[in-house]
Amino acid sequence: MIGGLVRHETRSFFRSPVAAGFTVAMPLLMAVIVGAAVGNQVVDPRTGVRVMQFVIPVMAVFGVAQGCFGALAIHLADLRHRGWLKRLRGTPVPAWVVLAGLVGASLVIAAVTVTVLLAVGVVFYDLQMVWRTLPALLVTLLLGAFCFTALGFAVVALVRSAAAVQLIGTGLLLALAFVSDIILVGARLPAWLDTVGWVFPLRHLGNAVRDDLNPFLTGSGFYGDHLAVLAAWGIGGAAVAVWRFRWERPPARTTSVRTPGARRTSARTVGAQRTEVRTAGGRPAGRVARARLARREGRPAAWRLLAGQARHALIRLRRDLSTAFFTVILPALLLALISLIFGDARVSGIRLPVFMLAAMITYTVGVASYVNIAEAVAGDRERGVLKRLAGTPLPRWAYHAGHLTTALLVTVATAIVLALVAALGYDVVLAPAMIPGMLAAIVLGGACFAVLGALVVAFVTKQQTANAVTLGTFLPLAFVSDVFVIGGELPGVLRAIGDAFPLKHVSHTLLAVLDPAGRPWPWTDLAVVAAWTLGGGVLLALRRGR
Repeated sequence: MIGGLVRHETRSFFRSPVAAGFTVAMPLLMAVIVGAAVGNQVVDPRTGVRVMQFVIPVMAVFGVAQGCFGALAIHLADLRHRGWLKRLRGTPVPAWVVLAGLVGASLVIAAVTVTVLLAVGVVFYDLQMVWRTLPALLVTLLLGAFCFTALGFAVVALVRSAAAVQLIGTGLLLALAFVSDIILVGARLPAWLDTVGWVFPLRHLGNAVRDDLNPFLTGSGFYGDHLAVLAAWGIGGAAVAVWRFRWERPPARTTSVRTPGARRTSARTVGAQRTEVRTAGGRPAGRVARARLARREGRPAAWRLLAGQARHALIRLRRDLSTAFFTVILPALLLALISLIFGDARVSGIRLPVFMLAAMITYTVGVASYVNIAEAVAGDRERGVLKRLAGTPLPRWAYHAGHLTTALLVTVATAIVLALVAALGYDVVLAPAMIPGMLAAIVLGGACFAVLGALVVAFVTKQQTANAVTLGTFLPLAFVSDVFVIGGELPGVLRAIGDAFPLKHVSHTLLAVLDPAGRPWPWTDLAVVAAWTLGGGVLLALRRGR
């Protein structure tokens, strides 16, 4: 029974492009891009050890944590939210077998991730396996998988909302990766951030695995301090899961407030409606009343349609905590963390906080206008919302313009937050003369990525596929388009790829606007973004014309 459930859950996982991409493909992609940026030079000519000997292990650890904690918690919360756990509890399959199947599937996913990364490291980056520490490496990975699996169950046990679990499973893990020697390997953190990193288990697992694959170290590879921390977190998470785990979705907390004058208000409203359609003599008003009702029930003004759709899209964003985190909170967090850690560095001739301000605004433009709009529209189409809207008086342009307006409003609001963080925390000077240029870059970039997102939706049929395509194209481009700084000069091929797509040109436009030394107006960058917008619009029109 356990084997059957493990096979089912594993197949289900790999049939979800987004989950498989973030868990398996994303650590591999990050390793490839970091290897291309920092190079794979020989560290010790005598042994032939290269730089990637110390990068591949931590990327494998990130994949294990994502598979056993993030992906597991999100999937388990979704099963509970949709009532599948409750139905499974009512079958003859024992409860412990259902949970064991979920745990077994997470272990299989973690093993696949580690195997793929190590194989790529050995074949392409001359990674040297330290066979002497292989038993310790296996024990450490198994204990780490147990620890993060238990913590995933504990999060689902403590948090009732599936959206909140998704936020914790992705946002918290990503934030910890920055302070746990996973993404910023070897960075000198402030004392308090360094302490935070040592409290949580991710750094201990990363350091233990990296040391097990470090050929310069001696010994068996069993590090008691790291293993003890992993065991303590795992036992604590398992205890919380046993104590608080629920198979059913907790009932929603609803409150009702009864207003004393509600009955009187309702009666007055009904009376007014009756009076409105009758003459003074009590007979129906006929043509006059029908004309008045027709005017009232006619299509609202264009600005009201646009405002209504934008308000609806904002409500959807507010209720989706994970999307809100990656769109609004994550860029501010990255700006603060990277500027705090590498505050004295200079990138592209300007201070790092200024560069990060332009980069994070560019990131928000892409996520809000490309990833989020494509996901929302594809989801509405898959659920039949677009088909039902086609039978209403709402014009198609109002629906799409509402999404674009929401993306631009969210981007502008996030840009204000980022500007405040940069100005108050890192002494970035922002002159009023910069505001028109920033708004122009945001509007043009948002329109460009909205058109490209609509183009993706026009060619794919499912929401998960659309999400995988947008994330799978946006995140790699962010690493080669001066948005995510990973250090080192990119190879010519990667630079050419970044130059061909609009993300880098939006970033360079904002850099030109925010550079306190002043730069020429980036007409070339704006022309590239406009060309992508026009080309995408033409392809979209041709696609819809078929």
